[in-house]
Amino acid sequence: MNTNSLTNRSMKVVPTLEETLKSIGLNIKLDENVQAWFNQLTITWLTWKRSPSLEHHLQVFFDTNPDRYRIALVFVAKCKDSKDCKPKTLPFFIMENLHKWSCKNDTSPEDCLKFPAFRIATEQRNQQYLNLIVKTYKIITIKETILPLVKNMLKNDNCKQASQVVLAMELYEDIPVEDLLFPLIIQDKYNMIIEYLSECPNQVLQLVLFLDKILDKNVSIRDLVQKYIYEYNITCVNYEKLHHKPLGKFVGRLCSKFNIPIETCKNLCRNRTLGGLRYLIHQKYVDHNVSLTVWDDLIKDTLKENSELALEFVYMIVNHDKKEAAKWSQYFNLPDTDLPQSLKKMSLDAVSSVENENWDDDDGDENPNQNFYEISLPADRIIIINTPEMLYELTNTYLVDCNLVSIDSEWKPSFGAAQSHVALIQIAVENYVYLIDTLALNKPQYSSFWYDFNKSLLDNAEIIKLGFGLEQDLKQIKGSVVGLNNIKVKGEGLLDLSTLWKNLISSGLSLQSSSGTVGNSLSSLVEICFGYPLRKSEQRSNWEIRPLRETQIQYAAIDAHVLVELYNFLQEKCLEQDINFEEICNDTMIDKKTKCVKQLKYSEKTPTGSAIKAKSVDDVKFFVEGKLINYMPYLRYYGIDTLLIPETLLWHDVINQAMFENRYILLAKLKCTPMKTYPQSSILDVGNGYVTKEKLQKIQNYFNIHIKESDFTKRCINCNGLDLEKLTSDKVSKLCSQYQNVSSVSSNVNYTVPTDHDYYEKCDKYLSDSDDDDIVCTPTHNLCVTSTGVAIQIQNVQKLSQSPQAAIICNFCGRLFWDGDDLYKTVMSVANSSLK
Repeated sequence: MNTNSLTNRSMKVVPTLEETLKSIGLNIKLDENVQAWFNQLTITWLTWKRSPSLEHHLQVFFDTNPDRYRIALVFVAKCKDSKDCKPKTLPFFIMENLHKWSCKNDTSPEDCLKFPAFRIATEQRNQQYLNLIVKTYKIITIKETILPLVKNMLKNDNCKQASQVVLAMELYEDIPVEDLLFPLIIQDKYNMIIEYLSECPNQVLQLVLFLDKILDKNVSIRDLVQKYIYEYNITCVNYEKLHHKPLGKFVGRLCSKFNIPIETCKNLCRNRTLGGLRYLIHQKYVDHNVSLTVWDDLIKDTLKENSELALEFVYMIVNHDKKEAAKWSQYFNLPDTDLPQSLKKMSLDAVSSVENENWDDDDGDENPNQNFYEISLPADRIIIINTPEMLYELTNTYLVDCNLVSIDSEWKPSFGAAQSHVALIQIAVENYVYLIDTLALNKPQYSSFWYDFNKSLLDNAEIIKLGFGLEQDLKQIKGSVVGLNNIKVKGEGLLDLSTLWKNLISSGLSLQSSSGTVGNSLSSLVEICFGYPLRKSEQRSNWEIRPLRETQIQYAAIDAHVLVELYNFLQEKCLEQDINFEEICNDTMIDKKTKCVKQLKYSEKTPTGSAIKAKSVDDVKFFVEGKLINYMPYLRYYGIDTLLIPETLLWHDVINQAMFENRYILLAKLKCTPMKTYPQSSILDVGNGYVTKEKLQKIQNYFNIHIKESDFTKRCINCNGLDLEKLTSDKVSKLCSQYQNVSSVSSNVNYTVPTDHDYYEKCDKYLSDSDDDDIVCTPTHNLCVTSTGVAIQIQNVQKLSQSPQAAIICNFCGRLFWDGDDLYKTVMSVANSSLK
């Protein structure tokens, strides 16, 4: 070993707590008698811990020793656990008894001891101990001395400790809440913020108003974040969370948790309203999923309290439909001078004819050639319950002998401030559907009727209550209806068909659908089972309109009654396929893991190599289970299109997606295909564990893939992208130089590169709080980026710069691959050795 290299290294020596106290002028010496007393105290503590006898001895010591406050600090400094003073430690016990003694005798320490006490309190991590010392030594009296230290903590990226001191000393008026908590938001430490605000809820409104102010579209969040980063030396920045949408969600979360009216947040409400309007536009003009009547009702309702947003709405819609934009500009009497140029150019005759042409043209957006699932009940079997007498009769007569009912609920879409309440509850049985009008019955004087409804139906475990997303419906009902605020939302008697469907498929149920439907929605399940989807044009309608339209009544009735029909259908299919339906239902209700379908032997599912035609890498695409993510770089290195299976997809939908994209499936553990149209031979279980060349060979042999050297590095092994660029050693040298210069400026910045999850994460633009949801704040430095503007990532850049060589860069994710890149080197070595 080279001893010279050791002697030349500098070592940082951390002073002990005693040395720290001595350096700030505290006398840490104890006379022999006191030292002996303390030694005996530590021995007794190890044996007995907390005890009345030990507490008595401490109280007697404080009674007899006039220098008690200084000695207590020295005692604490000498304790072994002085860095982690939890309630069960000796330092906490000493301070706790000193505090009791001081309160009993109404005494105060000398001013010269208050700052050393503060140093002791901040040298450890326990908030309770900090609070205890602040009270015992009355440190609040030296606030002017402490404030600069707290501000210095903030400027040195120590917001957690600063927040602890602010709480302990109640410095709320001296430290602005935005300076204390916004750095924590920048670092994505939301739970820490919630903990702080729970201790001082009077600070919530101030923070909410500050955050709402920066949600104004005229405020540059990016510039504000950069200001805080440089001013407070903030590291580990999470830029993905620093734009309007996640900040808006956090403000809404704060308002909900601390009971602040959402209407207080003007910018948040405005952004939510605009997001709702974008969503409606998408539903109408892209998904064609909203009838004109529903569209008109929701636009009027959304903008009736926000008429100042009408002009923005017209600008949003004009590119989709000029006549519709002209209609709404007339409806809101918008000045012609403010309208989009394309509307100004429309002739007066065209504009004047808009109203007569559009207002009453209902259901014009639905495809007339599309067939939808229809309810099998006559109209007289759909009964509206809108009086307390009818509700009583429903509970005590109509539902008495039922052992299976379905439950659904409807509420007006909430695009603005306040959350809408449940407007309709649907209860369906075999031959009837009951629509409970909660707008008419949700009143305090009817709470006894709802209590009876809960006891007889909802809380009755002998009656199975079906739902699809049942927990969400029951939570809405629980938060809306007087008298139902204590209902349970899951457990025995409550059966969610969405979960049951998943468990049945996992247990081997095969639903032979030819519809090619993909999705987890109720409409998807209905189409798989019955061949037709549900009509969804009324789904987002205004359910607070009275009387309800006939189309709304039909939609509400179908949504509830089809659950009973699905239950019966699935029960019948399970009987045909020898699956224990009742057991799986019971396991689903109590959230017990269901047994997976029995696996086939490998020989039963593996075709012979001669039976499969040889394929090139361009003929093969894979879906890979999450447990096998470590296989993906090797397959991509071969040039094979390889994607991760989204964890949110049901197995049935994974198969549908694989069929749609013509992909094979690789699993760690075998599952059987639920469809004859997707053969079992397209699924391979390669086993779990680390990647080995034998397992890669197993994949090649099973699918008979012919891999050539020219196929190598056709795809990015990091993100599956095809946009790879070869760089000469000269270009690499220049790139390394630029990369190192940028890194020295922005060494504290964390970048996130696109990965497989980006393939699935669709930006929810239409329900967003912002027009710029896809914009992620990035540093304002002159970044080293690809030709597509993505930040470049280089591993071992210093080594590469010393010996530049040719490399490959992915223009989609920014990853640069060379022989010194650990991932690339490993993949090349193993993948090359595993070729047939």
